[in-house]
Amino acid sequence: MKARLGLVAIVVSGCSVAGTGSPPADTSHTASAAFLSSGPSASAVVRTPLPRGFPVLPGAASVPMPRDDPGLMGLWESDQAGSAAYDFYVEALPAAGYPIVGLYPGGEVALIRFGVPDGEVWQLVTQGIPEGRVAIEVRLDRP
Repeated sequence: MKARLGLVAIVVSGCSVAGTGSPPADTSHTASAAFLSSGPSASAVVRTPLPRGFPVLPGAASVPMPRDDPGLMGLWESDQAGSAAYDFYVEALPAAGYPIVGLYPGGEVALIRFGVPDGEVWQLVTQGIPEGRVAIEVRLDRP
């Protein structure tokens, strides 16, 4: 009986709404914890956060990220032309300490592969969207 009560106490304390003194692991994105955990079959997406000081195109607005893409780490939209966004990142990434390992300019879609301090390679993708806007995403590298 004592063992069962101890287990209940552990489970209940794990479900407590009181703060633990530690912030949630992912506070840098726009999706709310309530949205991610709503519904019986929903599971939280664990994302790699962008490092502090990661360059963001001036005037770009953060956009909510889809729940089903854990490789996506940042998503913005801008009214600047796609080539202006691409050119900004070609200059800004190396200046911020992210060496470029591949440039893939294109028409509607352009890609920059760049290194991060821990040795991984990430991607920055610019893509034209309706009304002359551009979407900018940062994601884990994929083949």
